[in-house]
Amino acid sequence: MNKILKVMKMDRITYKLFWVTSLILLAFAFVMYLTLYFFLPSFYEQYKTDQLQTGIEEIIDTSKDLTFQNAIPLLDNYAQKNNALIYLQDQEGTIIYSPSFSFINGSSQGISRATFAKPRSIEYSNNLPNSYNATIPIQFQNVNLTLVVFATFQPINEASQVLVLFLPYISFIVIVIGVGSAYLYSRFITKPLIYINQRAQKMANLDFSEKIVVRSNDELAELSNSLNDMSVNLQHTMHDLKKANQQLKSDIEKEREIEKKRREFFSIVAHELKTPLTVMKGYLEGMIYNIGPYQDRDQYLKKNHQIIESMEQLVREILSMSKLEQHTFKLQLEEVNLSGLINTITKNLDFFASQKDIQMIKQIGSQHLVYTDRILLEKACKNIVHNAIMYSPHGEKVYIDLTEDSKQQHIQIKVNNTGIKIKEEDLQQIFDPFYRIEKSRNRNTGGSGLGLYIVKQIFETLSITYSINNTEQGVQFLVTIPLTPK
Repeated sequence: MNKILKVMKMDRITYKLFWVTSLILLAFAFVMYLTLYFFLPSFYEQYKTDQLQTGIEEIIDTSKDLTFQNAIPLLDNYAQKNNALIYLQDQEGTIIYSPSFSFINGSSQGISRATFAKPRSIEYSNNLPNSYNATIPIQFQNVNLTLVVFATFQPINEASQVLVLFLPYISFIVIVIGVGSAYLYSRFITKPLIYINQRAQKMANLDFSEKIVVRSNDELAELSNSLNDMSVNLQHTMHDLKKANQQLKSDIEKEREIEKKRREFFSIVAHELKTPLTVMKGYLEGMIYNIGPYQDRDQYLKKNHQIIESMEQLVREILSMSKLEQHTFKLQLEEVNLSGLINTITKNLDFFASQKDIQMIKQIGSQHLVYTDRILLEKACKNIVHNAIMYSPHGEKVYIDLTEDSKQQHIQIKVNNTGIKIKEEDLQQIFDPFYRIEKSRNRNTGGSGLGLYIVKQIFETLSITYSINNTEQGVQFLVTIPLTPK
């Protein structure tokens, strides 16, 4: 039932056009029938009168040049053609000739003469309402006579009566032809409109799988092309909006992640600062009140100074990290000799290595040049070597290799420390800010957790690739520096 109602709703323009067309055709047929019924008799009477008068005028004009005997064929032809009663009479009223009578030859001027009584129809012609009666003098070459013409219009009245009797048959034929024609016409006109409407509804439901097939060159074709163009433009617009929406979602997710990391960062910073401040406060209170061992103020003043230095170092690292994250600085690019840079870093860290009896073994060439920011690269490499020394057990080794690949257009720095490995779950987060493998966050066994995060920020700023992995002997940090800066 719903399907039928839907079809009827879809074809409502067809039904409207069908009924309108049917009513127009039936009204037109009805008007034509009334016109024939009421106006045909009077029109025919006027037409027949004009035809009879014209024929009489032609006979009168022609008879002037003909004798009576020669004019008889004209009279016979006129009477037969117009279905009229015609005769000639002399001045005494005697009928000289009529196609409807036979005559006895006489001797008066060579004209056949006979005396006949006038037909009854002629005697009562004046009493007939639908008839034509004319009496006109006519002149021949040999005689002057009077032409009498009589015709009746009764057959046309009978035709009107026949129209009334034939009305049921005419109505049936008109209804069948009119309704059938209206149905075919409405289907022919509305079929392309229904087709276009179906495709347009699919487009309205964002289904662009089917286009409107153009089958003509009229306004419907222009409408179809316009809808197809609109479909293409809408599809492209929706695709662009979808991409923009996805990008917006991605940006929102990134912003949320950044905000989450920012809150975590401030929480960790607060914790990192709160702990040494609490320790310092305890030392100072003990010294103020001369409690137990805190009476030795010089010792605890040195400890407070160490805490302040570590806090100052933490603040410097936080500022460096913030500067790298915001990209508020310009790189100071210059030609840097990596060999000399590595030698300088290892020389500065010899003291820390000697305290843990760690041997640093270098395999570097005499000169490897890159074009980069010297200060940032030195800071990153120093953090890497320092971490290798700090997290290696006593008596282990740290290998530093520097190799150049001219084909690949890059220089690789490999820093390997032995005697220790990093868990896989820690490798995934080791470059996160404030992340430390040693969860107790004891300052005697590790730093602030910002060292490798700063390394990550520096390398990403300088377009340097990096990775850290476990090896058979320990841990390897691999740095790949392009010879041509990006």
